[in-house]
Amino acid sequence: MAEKDEEPATVTAAAAAAAAAEKPYHPKRPHRKSRAGCRNCKTRKVKCDEGRPACRMCTLRHETCMYMVPPKRASRVPSSSPAPSRDGESAASASHALGQLRCAGAVISQPQFRPSGYYDTDMRLLWFYTTATYSSFSTGSLKERNVDVVLKVNVVQHAFANRFLMDTILGLSAMHINHLGLKNMGVPRSLELQYRARAFETYRKAVEAADPATYPALLITSLFLCGLSTHVFRGEEARPFAILDWMTLWKGIGTIIGLIGFPDEQLYRTSFGALLFRPSIDLDASARCIPSQLLFMIASVKDGDPDFPLVKSYYGALQLLGSLYLELRNGFTPLLFLRVVTFFTFLSHPLIRAAREMRPRALVIVAHYLPFTRFKANHSWWVEDIAEYEIPNICNFLGPEWKTLLQLPMASLQTEDNMTLARLLLGDPSWHPPSTIEEEPFTSLYERELSIRTIKSENAPEVEYQEDVLGLKLC
Repeated sequence: MAEKDEEPATVTAAAAAAAAAEKPYHPKRPHRKSRAGCRNCKTRKVKCDEGRPACRMCTLRHETCMYMVPPKRASRVPSSSPAPSRDGESAASASHALGQLRCAGAVISQPQFRPSGYYDTDMRLLWFYTTATYSSFSTGSLKERNVDVVLKVNVVQHAFANRFLMDTILGLSAMHINHLGLKNMGVPRSLELQYRARAFETYRKAVEAADPATYPALLITSLFLCGLSTHVFRGEEARPFAILDWMTLWKGIGTIIGLIGFPDEQLYRTSFGALLFRPSIDLDASARCIPSQLLFMIASVKDGDPDFPLVKSYYGALQLLGSLYLELRNGFTPLLFLRVVTFFTFLSHPLIRAAREMRPRALVIVAHYLPFTRFKANHSWWVEDIAEYEIPNICNFLGPEWKTLLQLPMASLQTEDNMTLARLLLGDPSWHPPSTIEEEPFTSLYERELSIRTIKSENAPEVEYQEDVLGLKLC
């Protein structure tokens, strides 16, 4: 009976083999679906091996590999992680992973990687820094100062190795996000405040420690703090004459370089050399651009006047101010922006002391500098509103006696565009900028603006926050 049962089975198997041999193709073998595959493989409806940063199929086809969802292992990282590792290997791997957040030709609205010791909010802020915030310290492709790679790569590498720099970057990004009103990023004002407070605290401790290994990170942090500290010009935290402390902070960058004792050659051989570049000033040419009323203000100081010992310092400050007028004649160039933001670093200590002592002539000079911060020819969002806040404070403090010398700064507050403001400052209603103006590379501008618009268009749900053991409200 068993032999009879086996015979049909044998015949059936032989028939199936013969039928398979006649088929012109082989059917696909069943396989597990790739739910996290790249966009190209999904379009072609083929299995993706989900290789990072590029899958095998895209690599063979020489195509840009783009993923629409983060890798699964990132979602399994617990929210409560130990303190960040300080060893170089961890910092290097984290920095490399952050670089993968910026896929070529795509805008990713959420980071794909979270290293040990960092929260999801930290990674969102760090991603936003490398996408948008970094550009507020860039001058584009200026020949003497092309620092985009330094800001997006070298600075981030140092941030993973130096917590005070990382805290400053996160605080700056949180401040930028709220300045733009990007509620979808899930960074409330209270969290911005906590990031900022931690940045100042960890920086203070690093300065006190004065570890030579942290000197490069201290320099870049001092630069970023000049942007982070501008919260004192806006909102509930605003306080009159905060500009005087801001002047001191900018001047402190040069002081830190002096304390460190870096020879100029050694400093400029580092990756931060271009970032700390300040354009030279032709003092003789700049002196010819000083407004005549300001020159008369200094020339009228006679022996016996309390300001007489400061005449030389006042004139030096006016020469620096003249360099802004001189550069403005060339149009709204990246170099003009660089001269505006580095202006206070050139001022002498006597001039800064005179301003902090609220001496009228020093305050008048500061008031005439402030209109230059209103030019919308750059992306330094952190200088916005400073002039609108401080020029009226200076005018109210000095009173009617100095009103004539403050007419131009007050009139600048009524301008709404670059051209009108430039014509007012230059005293030439028919002025036009030269046609040869160096513009920021289109690709960099497009990438940043597209990223911000993408975030604004997201309909993300409101994020709930819980108090963390570190004192930060983290999602």
